[in-house]
Order: sequence, then structure tokens, then C-alpha cells
Amino acid sequence: MNNRDNQKLPPGQQLVAPGKWPIVGERSPAAQAEPWTVALGGCVHRPAKWTLEELRGMPSTSAVVDIHCVTRWSKFGVKLSGVRLSQLLEKVGISDDARFVSFTAASDRQHSTSLPLSDAMKLDVLLALATDEEPLPAEHGGPVRVIVPKRYFYKSLKWLTHIELLKEDRLGYWESAAGYH
Repeated sequence: MNNRDNQKLPPGQQLVAPGKWPIVGERSPAAQAEPWTVALGGCVHRPAKWTLEELRGMPSTSAVVDIHCVTRWSKFGVKLSGVRLSQLLEKVGISDDARFVSFTAASDRQHSTSLPLSDAMKLDVLLALATDEEPLPAEHGGPVRVIVPKRYFYKSLKWLTHIELLKEDRLGYWESAAGYH
């Protein structure tokens, strides 16, 4: 690790070996009876639902992010591509009373996470469909994973199926069940 990398590493974190990406938590999504979709509702003007194929057909954005996991590992320079959350929000129209965004996973534990809508927009949340130009593997959250740059990775929810804009915050799984903040 060079000095520049050392400066980027948060206190208490360890950099993973090159080519490694630790698997944290569940390794695959809950079984789905229907083809994969992502629904967006709540405080919006036009609720919508997109298939995986429709998401893949939208204009794609690439980002290189540093991953920091609360289990004390970090991985620098992960190349991800997918659809910006802001693109989907433009399609549905945000209601004036929307203050928070909640993401829900297709997981056996019904994982979810939330953040202020203003933070989601400022941080340029990405709905990742691929890494290194290959479909995102299930063990890393594919087919669709929320990527919240500059936040610990538990905010980057695996196996996204629902997005909901809210008036009031709803604590996600890790905040309500595990005491993360």
C-alpha cells in the first residue's frame, strides 16, 4: 500500500488483497417467483416498476468507488456501472413532501436501508448492474445493488427490489436490528 492509499484508508480498516472482494452476509437473494423487477413508489407522482431488461436498456453510468465495510475491510477503485437513482426519480416525479428514500432487498431477512433524499441526490446513488463490465454477481448484490458512495457499504443494499420515497424516515435493517448509525 502506498502513502496515498494509506491516507484514504479510514481508521481501523484493512485494505483487501488485490483481486479480492470479501462476501459479507447472505450470499444469494431470496427466491423470486417472478422475473426480477425494481419498483419505485411512495411520495412520487407516477409509481413505476422496471424489469431487469428495461434497467439494462437505460443510459448507463460508470463510477469508480472505494468500498469501506463495517467489518473493517476496504477495497479501492471498484468499477461499477448501472442507472443513476436520479434518472428513475425524474421518470416518476418527486412529491414535495418526500424527505427520505428507503431501499428494500429480496433477502430472507428483508434487508432495507434508508437515507435522506437530499443525501441520495448529493452522493449520486447508483443502481449497479455490473462490475468491471460483467453482470454484478449475486454474492455481491446482483442483479441490482444500490451503491451509496462515501458511506459505509451496509448502505449499499444488495438485491434491490423496492425503492420508496418517504415523508418520515424508516430505519433500515442494520440500524434497527444491529444498532448501526
